[in-house]
Amino acid sequence: MLISLMCLFFLSACHQKGTPIISTDKLDKAVILIKDDQGRERTWEASDLSFLKALLGNLNLVFGKDDKSAQRFDTPLTEQEKAFTYQITFYQADKVVQTIHMSQTNNITVDKKQFTVKETDRQALDSLKQHLLVVAK
Repeated sequence: MLISLMCLFFLSACHQKGTPIISTDKLDKAVILIKDDQGRERTWEASDLSFLKALLGNLNLVFGKDDKSAQRFDTPLTEQEKAFTYQITFYQADKVVQTIHMSQTNNITVDKKQFTVKETDRQALDSLKQHLLVVAK
């Protein structure tokens, strides 16, 4: 019994260290929604595999996982852009497979599970938001 509990604890600890982001083989489309501080919405839909890989790469960077597919956007966010809310919804065969929500805090929600972005990864979070702003015009 004790060994079973130790194994369960070990497996849950290992699970927490991985990134919660879906992989490219489990999605075929992403819909980006940005809502500004006035309530105006911008959306963009993407199904290009190279874009999806870059987007997932940027998300992985936010969780501290190095990803060669990531595209860094080092332009700082304005105070107004920091107040926006950002949402990415991933689909496969027109069914939602993962939803990611980010707001002006350093929290990111992945499928209703909230994560706090580490201080060392906050630039990656801003870079991800900048990436979304570039495509959702």
